[in-house]
Amino acid sequence: MPHPLLPDLLQDLARRQAGVLTREQILGHGVPRTRIDRLVGEQLWSRLGRGIYLTHTLSPDWQSLAWAGTLIGGSGSATGGRAALRLAGVISEEDLPISIVQPADAHHQPSSGWWDFTRTKVLFRAVGEPPRVRVERAVLDLCALEPERSANWITLATSSKHTSAGRLYEALDEMPRHPARRQLNELLADVGQGAESPLELVYLRDVERAHGMKPGRRQIRSGGYRCDIYYEEGLVVELDGRRGHEGLGAFRDMDRDNFHIMQGIPTLRFGWLQCVTDPCGALAQVAEVRRRLGWTGDLKCCSRCQLVA
Repeated sequence: MPHPLLPDLLQDLARRQAGVLTREQILGHGVPRTRIDRLVGEQLWSRLGRGIYLTHTLSPDWQSLAWAGTLIGGSGSATGGRAALRLAGVISEEDLPISIVQPADAHHQPSSGWWDFTRTKVLFRAVGEPPRVRVERAVLDLCALEPERSANWITLATSSKHTSAGRLYEALDEMPRHPARRQLNELLADVGQGAESPLELVYLRDVERAHGMKPGRRQIRSGGYRCDIYYEEGLVVELDGRRGHEGLGAFRDMDRDNFHIMQGIPTLRFGWLQCVTDPCGALAQVAEVRRRLGWTGDLKCCSRCQLVA
């Protein structure tokens, strides 16, 4: 809301920064210190940190806290990790504390319930408002913190079209000491083949590759629908992880299956349980249907199966 005690340009800046201003910004627009003290003393404003003010009486929302964190962090600071992915539109969760990445020479700030400050020697570029690291850097930082979830973060970012395997490769080259470099190179190679979820990665590695089956074509269009995997004999394989297969997505899956049945194209559908606990059984079903359709390829036993000639 317009504030009669503030210049119009300062009010515009406050709106752009989700209601957050620094002391330097306020003084730079000609507002005296006594007016700042009065607004805080009358509880029309509140302090979010040293020299950081919220210019209304409501509780700070997540966007305001993101702005405040980058302003507290100082010049060159940016949101990172999950917060950067939220600002980029990759995820919808607004988690706390908000990760704030600072240049190595920045004055270190103590972390709190709202922010987690980290200084880094690896150069980064801040983009957007409030400032955030690029999607590629946010993903790679999360993979360093949570290597067991690397497949999730990479496929989430690439399938959302906010980045690509190629751009992640380039960003990884700029981080020569990344602790999960080898794992990430393998993951990015598989994502480059069209795998868009952790389940699709498992299917590619443990069902197809482990048994010597040439991978099918990924993410192809058929009758206005997109198929996870298509084999040239005319078999569709759909992989039902949770992402994209709930709510309206479940009805879309049903419509796609019905369309393929009417076209005489069989569909096999596998979930996490089948691909992770029994990839050999899943492969046997795929091979059987492909052979009925005319496939004559060979298979091999994986390290844990007694598979089938």
